[in-house]
Amino acid sequence: MNVPEKRPKSFGEYIALLEEYQSKSGGVLWFRGTGKARHPLLPTLYRHKRHRTAAALGDLERQLIVRFRQRSIPFLTSSLADDWDMLFFMQHYGVPTRLLDWTENPFMGLYFAVMSSPFRGKMKAGQPVLSFRSDAAVWMLDPVAWNRHALKHQGFDRGILTPSDETLQSYRPKTQFPEMNVQPVALYGAYNSPRIVAQRGAFTIFGQNLKGMEKAYVKEKFPKSCLTKIVLKRSVLPAMRAAILNHGITESVVFPDLDGLAKEIKRGFEFEF
Repeated sequence: MNVPEKRPKSFGEYIALLEEYQSKSGGVLWFRGTGKARHPLLPTLYRHKRHRTAAALGDLERQLIVRFRQRSIPFLTSSLADDWDMLFFMQHYGVPTRLLDWTENPFMGLYFAVMSSPFRGKMKAGQPVLSFRSDAAVWMLDPVAWNRHALKHQGFDRGILTPSDETLQSYRPKTQFPEMNVQPVALYGAYNSPRIVAQRGAFTIFGQNLKGMEKAYVKEKFPKSCLTKIVLKRSVLPAMRAAILNHGITESVVFPDLDGLAKEIKRGFEFEF
């Protein structure tokens, strides 16, 4: 059984799809937007071109944490409590980790899908015309159902984890890979930046399984409704992009800092192509 796919043709259909799934789930859903639909649900650390084994990636993670801790000290405005805080902080700044970003906000998921999808642009009759190069996607995850299946060997029957949870000890930073649990699990992290707050950020953290979540879903026979792929065909992306921006999910909202403001002004004055 492959991951179920849905293909909304408009912003309205996307909202209707969300309402359908939210009414069925009875709980929280998470979303992850990607500008290329074919990209796997895999964290950056596991995408390394040369290091491909669990042992090599475990050693690489330890080296990255040590190097970042050593070099980041002059730039920190407050101390980081432990290695979990360090891991979330590294993820925020784009250092490769075992974390994969999600959001509780379905419109943030759509924003990241349509705004990161590559396109060609030109002006026609005084208006920008965008031609997208590939399909995008919004992945939809039921984190509670996912965790209960991923940790069923432990009799786990609760919900979303936090770093202080004993169940997460086998996923803690710098753990030897053979001591980790196998499947990725869903957790809330430290809200240690305005961006994470604005984006309603959440995470999955990976263990011994070096494959994407979509492959684990199939191989391990996860519950059908716990993962869905919403494919946005490239033909609908211009309208989807315009809709999400027109509904107020813009750069300065997603990135509440000067970088976000600058991106928004740049787009507003037609400097993006």
